[in-house]
Amino acid sequence: MQSKTDANAAWALGLLDWNRAHLTHDSDLSEAAVGERFADRLVVKANGRTYEADRRAYKEFLDGFRRTIAAIDYQVHETVANEASAVLVMSARVDRLDGSVDRFEAMLLLKFDGSGRVELWQEVYVKAEGPAG
Repeated sequence: MQSKTDANAAWALGLLDWNRAHLTHDSDLSEAAVGERFADRLVVKANGRTYEADRRAYKEFLDGFRRTIAAIDYQVHETVANEASAVLVMSARVDRLDGSVDRFEAMLLLKFDGSGRVELWQEVYVKAEGPAG
């Protein structure tokens, strides 16, 4: 049987796979698909801003977020998990429809419900400078 620590780590990495598949302009993103990875209600904290959302509102946010994204990918440098949460230290690359590329360095703290759905997404990120890799 998988421990809660191992489950949290696996759910965090699985969320990145879900993002790769669903957070592009041409992906099929339904409220049901959002429900695969996000709890009925969740809290999003990003660079000091806090939002509470239900799945419908979060889907609307994601629809706006992905509107200009051709591809999104992550390089995970470190995964730390315990019984309560998982933390990912990573680089993100966002390829835009206009051909531009944005790169970010981020630390992401995730907390999940008992089914592996995100209840807390807390992220600190900075835009990386220099050539895209």
